[in-house]
Amino acid sequence: MSETISQLEVLARRRLETNEPGAEQALRAALALVTDAARLRVLAERFYAEPEVSVPTFERLLAVCPEDVVARVQFGFVYFLMGDDEVAARQLEEARALDPEHLQVLTLEAALSGDPAEKVRLYRRILQKDPRNEIARGKLRELGVLK
Repeated sequence: MSETISQLEVLARRRLETNEPGAEQALRAALALVTDAARLRVLAERFYAEPEVSVPTFERLLAVCPEDVVARVQFGFVYFLMGDDEVAARQLEEARALDPEHLQVLTLEAALSGDPAEKVRLYRRILQKDPRNEIARGKLRELGVLK
C-alpha cells in the first residue's frame, strides 16, 4: 500500500508544482487504477487543502465507494473552502440521502446555511448527539449562544 501511496504522492506533488496538463492527466490516470478506498482516503486527507489533488482524489474515492458518507462530506467541505457553495450543497444533498443525521452531514449543513438561527439549531442538534463536539461548541460561541 505504501508504494502506491508514495507513487501517487509523487504525482500529486508534481501536479502542485507545475501547471503542465500532463501532470494533471498523469495524476488522474494513476488515480483511475486505484480501487482501494483506504489508499485514496489517505491521499485525499494528506492533500485536503490542495484542491488540484483533493478534488480528483475524492472524485475517484466516491466512484469506488459512492456510499461513503464521510468522503462525500469531506468533498463537500473542499468545495465549501474553495467558495463553491453550489457544488458543496450538491455533495451535502447526496450525503444527506445516505445518512441525514450523521454528525459531519449536520456540520456541513450548518456551514452552508446562511441563516444564523438555522446554524444555531443545527449546532445544538450536533451537541445533543455529541455533547463534547468542539466544532459545534466553537461555532455556538461565535454566534453568541454559548459562553
